[in-house]
Amino acid sequence: MRAAALVLAAGCALAAAYLAAGTPAVLVLAAGLAVLGLLAARAAIPAALPLPGRTPRPDEPDDLHQFPSYRRIGDAMSWSQASARHYDSVTRPMLVRLLAAALADGHGIDLAREPDRARALVGEDLWPLLDPGRPGSADTFAPGPPLADLHAVVTRLEELWPRH
Repeated sequence: MRAAALVLAAGCALAAAYLAAGTPAVLVLAAGLAVLGLLAARAAIPAALPLPGRTPRPDEPDDLHQFPSYRRIGDAMSWSQASARHYDSVTRPMLVRLLAAALADGHGIDLAREPDRARALVGEDLWPLLDPGRPGSADTFAPGPPLADLHAVVTRLEELWPRH
């Protein structure tokens, strides 16, 4: 009922604009009505829904918009199981950057120049998940690494991070 009344009012406004000033006025009014319609549609769309599979932790701040890096890391980790391609193109590069920083700051190791030393610190079991020299997968159907493996990687990164 409400929508019908709005359509009728818009039609009357367009007719009045045509009678008052002709075709140019109808075009301007139609553009304005289109913008108002888009704004109304946008207002009706619900706020962003949480990412699938990602539930907030009890210690996680409510105002994540204040911490965009934290949110990006959480998003990358939560979507890493979606596919091997996603893990290799988004999550692994992020984890490799964190690994490089941890190794450089805490152990004086340059990941790019000393991958063997990095591999020894990371461990043979986790190295395939972090190896910056491993080619990325293009397979969008194969799953990403299991959560247990990702948890082990994050735990190892935390252990490698320097304690100042």
